[in-house]
Amino acid sequence: MQARRLLTSSLILVLLGADSGSTTFAQEARSWVDPPANGGAPQAAPAAPPAASPEPPRLPPVSPTPEVRQPVQPPQASPQPSQPVSPAPRTKAAEPRQSPSWDERRLARAEMAKNFAIEYLSSWSARNDVALEATAELYAPRVLFHGRTVTLERLYREKQRFVRRWPEREYRPRSDAMGVLCNPDGSICTVHAVFDYTAANPKRRQISEGSGAVRLIVEFIGEKPVIVAEHSTLLKQTRRRTLALEGTSNE
Repeated sequence: MQARRLLTSSLILVLLGADSGSTTFAQEARSWVDPPANGGAPQAAPAAPPAASPEPPRLPPVSPTPEVRQPVQPPQASPQPSQPVSPAPRTKAAEPRQSPSWDERRLARAEMAKNFAIEYLSSWSARNDVALEATAELYAPRVLFHGRTVTLERLYREKQRFVRRWPEREYRPRSDAMGVLCNPDGSICTVHAVFDYTAANPKRRQISEGSGAVRLIVEFIGEKPVIVAEHSTLLKQTRRRTLALEGTSNE
């Protein structure tokens, strides 16, 4: 019984060894292929294709280098028909003067009123006909004369009587004793003036000398000054008689 078991174990070992040798032989022996059709020497079997290498990991596709694009211009409107362009006005060589301010206007009117008062006194130093003719130009149609409102016609008659009484007259305004005051817009100015005078009547052999003060209210009609009120006062008066020259007359 034991001999049979020993024989069986030996037989199994032999079979196992034979399988191992045949497997090694089969790996070393070259495979046989059919001879070529022309009876030549047998050719070796074609080499087995190489094992496919594992595929590399796929990367995301790389986009080609973008082209440099020019900025897109907005669509331009279709050109409109050109309108005729009027020529630019020529620049004037001299700009018109701007209207003066109230202060400048008042100062200018004050100076005009002062000169007007000097002209008024000078007119009474002229001959009778010249002095009376100036009355219509110097006074307004109605005048406040020594506190009374009179017409220009009545004022003319009073001036006429005065020049007949004193046909020779000389009025000398004092430049350092004159003052002017105008309202804000310069339309009315009041002039105060002190003057020296000499009046004579050769027929009556009388001479009157002295000084006086006059107040004139001057209104501007446009740019023309006229007297609307007058009041005068004698400050000093001296009268004397003189020999009249024969054959002289100022009437």
